[in-house]
Amino acid sequence: MTTTAGRARPSWKVWAVIAVLVVVVAGLLHAYRNTNVLTADRLCGGLVSAAGADAVLPGSGRVSAEGDGVAGHLPDTECNVEKSSVVLGAGKGSLSIRVAEERGDFPFVDGRWPDPARASFFSGPVTGAVYDYDAWVLLPEKCWTTKPVILEAHSSEPVSDTTAFSDLITDAARAIAAKAACGDVPKGPGTPLPPRSKSARPASEGRLCGLDGFSVRSQVPADTDVLEAGQAAPAGLWSCTVSLGEDSHRPAGEDGFMTYTVARDPLLLAAVKKAPGTHKGTAPGGRETDVVEPRRIVLPCSDGAAYLAMQPGLQYTETRQRHSGTPPLDAFFESFVRSAAQAFDCGTPGR
Repeated sequence: MTTTAGRARPSWKVWAVIAVLVVVVAGLLHAYRNTNVLTADRLCGGLVSAAGADAVLPGSGRVSAEGDGVAGHLPDTECNVEKSSVVLGAGKGSLSIRVAEERGDFPFVDGRWPDPARASFFSGPVTGAVYDYDAWVLLPEKCWTTKPVILEAHSSEPVSDTTAFSDLITDAARAIAAKAACGDVPKGPGTPLPPRSKSARPASEGRLCGLDGFSVRSQVPADTDVLEAGQAAPAGLWSCTVSLGEDSHRPAGEDGFMTYTVARDPLLLAAVKKAPGTHKGTAPGGRETDVVEPRRIVLPCSDGAAYLAMQPGLQYTETRQRHSGTPPLDAFFESFVRSAAQAFDCGTPGR
């Protein structure tokens, strides 16, 4: 080693070691800030899969999270996940995941959730739904208190992979139920069933919303195009919005004429029956049923039960104002219940 002005000058070997260390540090910094190489497998106290969050949020980048796991009061449980990167054009976005209490038929009546006709439902071992930005899954009944409890997720970016989204939310629900010791969430929700069409399409006469024998043709103005969007029967969960062609101002047309819903999923049925005010009553035609609201009922069937609901849209209000012969809501609900009862072997109303 030579000296300059009495000071030692590092040899080429020292410079080589320094260069290697710089490369290693730079590599580790890049991995930390732009990839998931150094990210824990699970986030928020083990509740959320890092790989699952990475699959849902678009692009590449590092996922990080805030959240401490299951809270003492279950509905206080939250996890916020973010994907970030300093690489130009890389991934971005965030996910908020939390536990919440809801009324049993929340996906069909709660205005904070998207139009149910735009949902991709999954039913069976696990009950839930995926939308463009949102998802939910019902936690086991042992997790419920006075109301059903769900795990919900909201993404800042549209989610194109509905299966990845349902896998993420189901995996998180499984972890929460296990840590809270309130039941088991089976593995794998299955493939979410997407709507037949998110935009309105011509309805099949006599098979509206995929329900055999169902039609509103005789109840709407003559020569009106009847359109449908959403899920179709038969399925454990489906919701279908019916609209009437172009015979409406745009806001009313977008809201639709009528939305019909059928739920045969056992866990959702249990949740629906916990709705305040649910009581024994009669369905159209006199059949005994559980009445949640005047046009929301749980009808006993040969194979379980069926939740039948109908929600009028702005287009119905406008149509009735313009066409005095448009029947009242009860007439529409009666024809829907009659068709559903026949399709799902719920007996003939009045028998």
